[in-house]
Amino acid sequence: MKRYISIKFVVHSLALLAIVFAVSCKTSESATERAEKLNNLETILNNKDFKIDINTVIPFNTNATTQVLNNLTRYTGNTANRINVNGYSITFKNDSIIGYLPYYGEQRLSSTRYNNSLGIEFNNIPQDYELSKHQKKDAYVMQFTINDDEDTVESYKIFITFFPSKTVDINIVSSHRNAIGYRGQLVTIE
Repeated sequence: MKRYISIKFVVHSLALLAIVFAVSCKTSESATERAEKLNNLETILNNKDFKIDINTVIPFNTNATTQVLNNLTRYTGNTANRINVNGYSITFKNDSIIGYLPYYGEQRLSSTRYNNSLGIEFNNIPQDYELSKHQKKDAYVMQFTINDDEDTVESYKIFITFFPSKTVDINIVSSHRNAIGYRGQLVTIE
């Protein structure tokens, strides 16, 4: 009887050891892959020749904005907190950044913009540009200030988080409107 228990114990111990070894090999492989993806991401960002395709808008909503957006997005699959879009992007070309984004929210200060567009538009060289590796996540954070293309008095402080999966989170703080967020996908320009 003792011999049976010890053989059973040895078999279970070997099986557990095999599982631990397989998991540890897989983990080190994924850490290597993550590091490689992060290095590729850094190379793309430093080349400054890429585009972010925007697919989701995440408005900062007040009670009034929520009521209006819920009425506008009824039966579309969208909500006041998350609106799916397409055809919008931010393009990084050399030192210039070009963007045209939809805006859903409230204006806080009066501006000179009463013409065609109520979106966020910029086509300039950014000021106070910084790119750094996120301290806690496998990601890079870019931040800069840029002036609106249509309204000479409005400016934006933009924070962009780039992940190795090429998912991008964007937060824009405007000098004249409520803050707004976007989510998109990083695309390299050939």
